[in-house]
Amino acid sequence: MSTMEKHNVKEWIGVLEKSDPKSKSSKVAKRILKLTSLPKRRRVTVNLEKLNMYAKADENIIVPGKILGKGTVDKAFHLAAVDWSDSSEKKLKHAGCKLVSLEEMLKRENIRVII
Repeated sequence: MSTMEKHNVKEWIGVLEKSDPKSKSSKVAKRILKLTSLPKRRRVTVNLEKLNMYAKADENIIVPGKILGKGTVDKAFHLAAVDWSDSSEKKLKHAGCKLVSLEEMLKRENIRVII
């Protein structure tokens, strides 16, 4: 079963800095580290409607910021994010999405970053 806990930015940066540079996901980790290290006012926020538009069913998605609850989701995918609102969490669970930790997501293949 996947863990569904909110991570803070410092934890994400620590995980990304420790990631193996020879792994398949090293380019993704470098990009996420750059986006996560931005000041809070410039950090990414993504609405559910944008996730629904760009994500495909059963895809592995990373959002290096906060997920907001505007919109709906009609497909299930695996998702890792720094933070999410309560309303977005309810809607994602209702659609069958799995919220996973960053560590678990970086072990997967075909990761997509949505900003």
